[in-house]
Amino acid sequence: MGTTGGRLLAEERRKRIVGMVDERQSVLVSSICEEFGVSAVTARGDLDYLEQEGLLKRTHGGAVAVTQNVIPRVSERLRKNASAKRLIARLAAERVHDGEMILVGSGSTTLEFVMALDKKRDLTIVTNACHVIDYAEAHLPDVTIMSTGGKLERKYRHYCGPLVVASLRDVYAEEVFLGADGFEPSFGFLAEYEQTAIAKVEFLRHARTRTILMDESKVGAGRSFVRFAKPDGVDVVIMDADPDGLVASVAKKVVTAE
Repeated sequence: MGTTGGRLLAEERRKRIVGMVDERQSVLVSSICEEFGVSAVTARGDLDYLEQEGLLKRTHGGAVAVTQNVIPRVSERLRKNASAKRLIARLAAERVHDGEMILVGSGSTTLEFVMALDKKRDLTIVTNACHVIDYAEAHLPDVTIMSTGGKLERKYRHYCGPLVVASLRDVYAEEVFLGADGFEPSFGFLAEYEQTAIAKVEFLRHARTRTILMDESKVGAGRSFVRFAKPDGVDVVIMDADPDGLVASVAKKVVTAE
């Protein structure tokens, strides 16, 4: 009976924690300890569990709401294949070292990647993505944020156009991390919007290592998209899984969670 009661208590506590995050948009471990009379270890365990369930996002010392106002345009896309994107983000974050400069493109998977950088220090992130800028400004105090210029594409919440090219002219980073909206083994990596593809092409020119973050659902999802890189035109592809090894059969290197 005691075990069952404890489990129910934990379930109720976690439900109330989600309510706190939704109401306040963020919560601290110390606040959970005070509210429920639990230890910091228990509070962190609750937050870790809720993050795995896709109900919040862990930060240093607490958690934030996945759908909070700093990422209003991508919250729905974040929830799609959320567990796969978190796996990809963790794998990608392992490649980043303290003190590096990295380029980050727009998209829900790249935003998840930036969220996974919370334990890194002295990073510089160069990006054209508004949601990345807003999230890093609010939750990554040790990160230096550099924004490209360009025209604001309101629907996709990123900057595009000739000023992106001009603002990157003198930038060269250790690694660039880009998302992809589709992948065709015989054709390459695709974006669903022409200006997005143009920006990605430019980003690829300005980093030592070119990395794509893409979940397996994007393989064969070409439709009428625009190519921004050939199958062997990037250095690393990070995925949750590679269906039938299709990406590995044509790309230089594929890293999966499997």
